Amino acid sequence: MVHTPEKISFMFEVAEPCNQRCSFCYNAWRTGGGPEKKQLSTSDALRVLERIIDETPCHSISLSGGEPFLRDDIFDLVSFIKHKGKKACVISNGLLLSEEKIQRCLSSGVDVFQISLLSDKPEIHNRLTGVHGFHRTVDAIFDVKKAGGRLHVFFVATTENIEGFRGVLELCVLLGVDQVSFGRFLPGGAGLAGWEALLPSPDAIDAALETGEEFGRKYGITVSVANPLPPCLNDTSKYTRVKTGSCAVGRGDHGFFAIDPEGNLKLCSHSPVVLGNLLTTPFEKIVRHSFVDEFENAVPEFCRDCPEFANCRGGCRSSGHVCYGEVGREDPYLAVWKTRARKPVCRGETSSAGCQEVP
Repeated sequence: MVHTPEKISFMFEVAEPCNQRCSFCYNAWRTGGGPEKKQLSTSDALRVLERIIDETPCHSISLSGGEPFLRDDIFDLVSFIKHKGKKACVISNGLLLSEEKIQRCLSSGVDVFQISLLSDKPEIHNRLTGVHGFHRTVDAIFDVKKAGGRLHVFFVATTENIEGFRGVLELCVLLGVDQVSFGRFLPGGAGLAGWEALLPSPDAIDAALETGEEFGRKYGITVSVANPLPPCLNDTSKYTRVKTGSCAVGRGDHGFFAIDPEGNLKLCSHSPVVLGNLLTTPFEKIVRHSFVDEFENAVPEFCRDCPEFANCRGGCRSSGHVCYGEVGREDPYLAVWKTRARKPVCRGETSSAGCQEVP
């Protein structure tokens, strides 16, 4: 790793099991036939938390899974993070989030709850999650807001539900949700099986973002894009209400790392490569792993000589790595829709200024 970012956010997948069976789940251990992940004990999980807080410019920690509320000690983990003065988020499907647990979370210091909601229609949400949990999830969102918690809804966009994004936004406005994160489906884990059928089109994503812009303008709700979109397929520069970003790998201002249920550090939650284990190895030594530089410097063939690559980073390259088994492969979204891409080409320029878009 060339440099340590000014601040780092971590996603710690503290729970291996889950009480849903999402068709699009990215968890690397849900590919089928692979070894199950062992879940850390409370003491070991606290050791991992202590290491990343003490050894890095840690900004925030999100506790996810699996389903984190399948751990009885989730409140102890949150309390430790807050005792250390860091921001804490809990990412859940809401099925186990009772009013009592919400109060315990707030007492422990949770800054943000994130709950996944995939449709305003029960039958679609339930089909995608594999369980009949829609009403319980909506109740959890309502209960968090009633208790005074800050609540983000996460929407995973697939071909099966993207046209219903408006309905999800309408429901979120009614429930008083603080932010809606729009995440396009990224192949990985259980979602590798038949991933092309789940991948939404650029037109469908554009329509969803236009809806997000409309709701941000009308109702003041914050809508963000959770994973990077290649600008050659989706021009996000035209949006003033929808927040967008790029891959955090290699960024100097705000970096991101993921930690799996066994305490292994990865570049992100979608990356298939384990850099090292935080129980046994200091963070600074782990991030000197050769794969970090290999990934940071890898440029997909389609993206070479593109003046926008420094900004967009080629979308989600980890998803390309998972899908095709090679570092430096294109984001599958770009690979499937590249005939639609409008790549800016510069003549003697070093930035996108003065460039022309060409098909």
